[in-house]
Amino acid sequence: MKNFLYYLENNQKSFKEDSFNEIDSLILAYLSYFHFPSTLTKLKDLDISKTTKVNKNREFIKKVIVSKRYKDIELCFYVEDTNDLIEKQFSAVTFLLPNNTMYLSFRGTDSTLTGWKEDFNMAYTLPVPAQKEALNYVEKITKLIPRKFYIGGHSKGGNLAVYAACNLTDNLSRRIIKIYSHDGPGFIKEFLTTSNYQSIKEKIEKIVPSSSIIGMLLYTNEHYKIIKSSERGILEHDPFSWLINEENFVILKKLSDGTIYTNNVINDFISSLSKKEREIFIDSLFTVLKSTNLTTLDEISKNFIIKLPNILISIYKLDDVNKKYILKTIKALILSCLRNLKELI
Repeated sequence: MKNFLYYLENNQKSFKEDSFNEIDSLILAYLSYFHFPSTLTKLKDLDISKTTKVNKNREFIKKVIVSKRYKDIELCFYVEDTNDLIEKQFSAVTFLLPNNTMYLSFRGTDSTLTGWKEDFNMAYTLPVPAQKEALNYVEKITKLIPRKFYIGGHSKGGNLAVYAACNLTDNLSRRIIKIYSHDGPGFIKEFLTTSNYQSIKEKIEKIVPSSSIIGMLLYTNEHYKIIKSSERGILEHDPFSWLINEENFVILKKLSDGTIYTNNVINDFISSLSKKEREIFIDSLFTVLKSTNLTTLDEISKNFIIKLPNILISIYKLDDVNKKYILKTIKALILSCLRNLKELI
């Protein structure tokens, strides 16, 4: 089955011969997960050993740096900033395309607790620190480089791209060619009614796999394209699983029934809680996770049984108010499951 690796190997046309498309966007969005030098560098000159340690990513980057279409793209203004104190996880990089446009690419969530806590915070607050940083980044780059531009990202990176694009001045937003959100989560309802969002939403291209969980979180008003994945469930979030037919994604007509149910449950559950209740529940949840003294979800998953006593003790030590909100939140989630189960049946 073909994915963007096939596209990298087989589309050797320049951007003048074959215009920029959504698969190009996914490739540049995925590149934001890599580590780059801070100086202006062509993709073909990257040192793979310093860019990534993950084997499948090495295969990906090798194909990028020898591709006639991509190798001469220049990258610049790479930034990476994780701040545990203010719960911020942010990274971005700018790609200068040979057709005198540019692509501002935002990294999605990494595996750190800080990154995931910031994602959860989106359920009750706007903007979170990474969204503010994304806006600052776009303002800075677009003032330094007077090109028309694309802006995008995968996962949380897609959300950051939409938020930043919606809050630019008119002079800068007019230079936006398109905004790409590759399975990026939505926003709290209030954001979708703002004039800033309404004025830019026609430029948003949102792409989600048929069993999207991350991309359908919270609320979205823009049209989204549903594509086929070789995986199932949450694993469909991986761009390597997104199937293409030569130079286009394989398009599907609708989300899976299970996905519609899951997303209805989650959004109904979130809506049933006040912002304060969401905040207390999320803070309590991550207080418990931090009691493991581990810093990433991968570590917690691998050591869950060993760390279970720490987790149980941490839950026991929560004050009565927090325990009350946790029980209320669990009850609200169960009720939401039952309400939406009737609709599914």
